[in-house]
Amino acid sequence: MKKTFKNIELELLKEISDLEYYDVKAPLNSKEFWREWQEKFNRANLTLIALRNILRKNKLNRKDFRKVVNLIKSYEDIISYLNSLKATALNARGYYGGYYIEFEEDDEDESEGG
Repeated sequence: MKKTFKNIELELLKEISDLEYYDVKAPLNSKEFWREWQEKFNRANLTLIALRNILRKNKLNRKDFRKVVNLIKSYEDIISYLNSLKATALNARGYYGGYYIEFEEDDEDESEGG
């Protein structure tokens, strides 16, 4: 059965509603952000592990197998989103590629030959 455009819009609203749990609402530079991020990241990772275990331990029919594989792909996307959010938050704090760079006003004066 093909979905009509109206049904796709409803499906999209449902998908967004389902994903809202993984939206980190706290400001990037707050301690609350990291607490909320860790909680959501851990839940997504544990769910992904559980889904992979279901595939390994159970002989699923074709329909259930496809459902689990699609859920795995969804959780991989969620984890990717959370990792990019983490990278953005770290960059905002001055961490770039594993290095912490802190700029002070005095450093700028010295680099100008002063």
